[in-house]
Amino acid sequence: MSSTIISPSQPSSLDALFAPQSVAVVGASNDWRRFGGRVLHYLRHAGFGGPLYPVNSVRDEVQGIKAYPNVAAIGKPFDCAILSITAEETVQTLRDCAQAGVKSAIVYGAGFAEVGAEGQARQDEVVAIARASGMRILGPNCMGLVNARAGFVATFASAYEQGLPEPGRIGVVTQSGGYGGYILQHAQLRKLGLGYFVATGNECDVDMGEALDWVARRDDVDILLGYLEGVRSPARLLQALDTARSRNKPVVMMKVGRTPEGRAAAASHTASLTGEDAVYDAIFREYGVYRARTTDELLDVAYALSRGKRPHGPRTAVISISGGVGVQMADFIADAGLQLGEVPAKTQAQLREIVPYCSPHNPIDMTGLVTANHDMLGRTLERVLESDAFDAIILFLGIVGMAPSMAGPICNVLKEVADHHPDRLLLLSVTTPPDLRETYHDAGFLVYEDPSEAVKALAALYRFEQFYRRPAAVAETPPAFAADLVPIGTAPLNEVEAKRIVAACGIRSPNEIVVHSADEAALAAERIGFPVAVKVVSPDILHKTEHGGVALRLADGPAVFDAVRRMADRLGRELPQARIEGYLVSEMVTGGTECILGVAPDPTFGPVVTFGLGGVAVELLRDVAIRLAPVSVAQAHEMMRELRTWPLLAGWRGAPEGDIDAMAQAISALSHLAVSRREDIGEIEVNPVVVRARGQGVVALDAVVQRPARAGHEGNEKEHP
Repeated sequence: MSSTIISPSQPSSLDALFAPQSVAVVGASNDWRRFGGRVLHYLRHAGFGGPLYPVNSVRDEVQGIKAYPNVAAIGKPFDCAILSITAEETVQTLRDCAQAGVKSAIVYGAGFAEVGAEGQARQDEVVAIARASGMRILGPNCMGLVNARAGFVATFASAYEQGLPEPGRIGVVTQSGGYGGYILQHAQLRKLGLGYFVATGNECDVDMGEALDWVARRDDVDILLGYLEGVRSPARLLQALDTARSRNKPVVMMKVGRTPEGRAAAASHTASLTGEDAVYDAIFREYGVYRARTTDELLDVAYALSRGKRPHGPRTAVISISGGVGVQMADFIADAGLQLGEVPAKTQAQLREIVPYCSPHNPIDMTGLVTANHDMLGRTLERVLESDAFDAIILFLGIVGMAPSMAGPICNVLKEVADHHPDRLLLLSVTTPPDLRETYHDAGFLVYEDPSEAVKALAALYRFEQFYRRPAAVAETPPAFAADLVPIGTAPLNEVEAKRIVAACGIRSPNEIVVHSADEAALAAERIGFPVAVKVVSPDILHKTEHGGVALRLADGPAVFDAVRRMADRLGRELPQARIEGYLVSEMVTGGTECILGVAPDPTFGPVVTFGLGGVAVELLRDVAIRLAPVSVAQAHEMMRELRTWPLLAGWRGAPEGDIDAMAQAISALSHLAVSRREDIGEIEVNPVVVRARGQGVVALDAVVQRPARAGHEGNEKEHP
């Protein structure tokens, strides 16, 4: 997805909301503990430079500032109205704001769509006001926003009660105000400087995607954090992620509210494998978003990014005062996709000179001796850094780093070494109180208490570095399809029609013939060559095997004749209303690797491509790669290589390499077909699709093309013999 980069100097409809020059606080209070008092208190003490207009119907002055009985009484234009009033009062006040030409509003109050039909009707009125006036609205039912450098602290979050921290280069956008306040507080405890904070609430107007995009375009933001529950506008969210990607700004996102597997028809492998959560994972992978599972992980990764250093490669050195912890860290590193770098022989000899009984192989166990002799610790770090054999170093000191007799000297030694190597990425695992943790940080180290946290943060940095070093995607011309390839209408399609459609995507069918009688089937089998398979052709029979509609490995003509006769008799008894359009006599394809390829509609993001190995066993293996359609050929190659079972395609233990180029072309073409013909195609599944040896292409053993789901029309389901 491409985007047009907009400079922060260019006007945006959200500027008056996120960076207003003048503000009214409706419901302003002298009591700073009340929402309307707290936000005014924050604005005054944060250094907001523009005019402030408190609105209070019974006071002439609020917190030492002239107050007004209502919005109209202000008599001057202003950019933003902050509403800390009841839901019932909010609608009329917004009408007054629209009449006064107010450009934006932040609505704290609850009592809207989140409380049922009456609240939804009230929220609909708010939306109508916004649409008619052009006023941008954040909320309702939101915690507000912060633009720290502008002193615009338009939130009632209690996290700022003890003072306003220095602005930083992190932007946070969250759909949950309560969780957002939690992030604010914990970010402050970790000394993470936030420059922007937006809580979107009910998103009656401004949603997560639009807010994230605005923040991503700020030149004073380097890192983006997000908390996502659902998506109101997929296009705006994808635009925001593309903006961040194009500006090389890492995004760390927590997506919650996973749905059960198999959100769609149980008869469809593709749909059951493409659950909502898997789609989000695919989107995050495509846009380089790091998905955090916990708050600690979210903030750990943000903290690691805040240092502004990323490893150029996976080679990691572990220096430990405990052999046991070193072994643990080796496991963590392997699990995280990093590598224990090899210590050069020269460096090993140097380490033995420092501590003769050390273990100089990575993980490096220098024993507790180096903590008693701080010069040894410094020389150890120096020798490892001088080797230039590692992309990052993790030092484990455990509880030693907080001992009063050792902490000061250790900090001094670490700072001296780090100052000699300012460009190197150094991490420290140490148990320490907050003030000492900051001292170690200032010495030049990323500081984590548990070694697993340090490894996970390093792995996240490496993932971002890999992502941003990837070459830019090369534009590919999508394939052209015949106008009459997919029949127009709602009539279900049979297997023969489905295979004709997928053949246009480069997926050929086996040698097969459609017949209409047992005699014709036997003759067709002689022409094809034995053994053969026979399947009923009917758009009305959803599960052919359940009704005897499939016969496999038939070795001669009489066997084929008998199979068709038995099939016809049973189907006539069990499904007398089914339209029998013939029987498909097909060669039995042997060799190659069975896979599944499908495109199914996601209710939020549209067509989603699924590819995996396993054929009919795919749901057992659950080894699939997923992307939003359409995908390029290059992306299709990436999908295949993501699979745990990728070696089976690449040529496992002497087996011939599969025709992965043909498979990639087919994946891409099928995805483009699903997008371009979405009015007539709901779901496509080719399962199994056999990847033959290189140069022999791919073959569809079975295929289904379903119509889009419509009221009163269920379409035809995939059947799995």
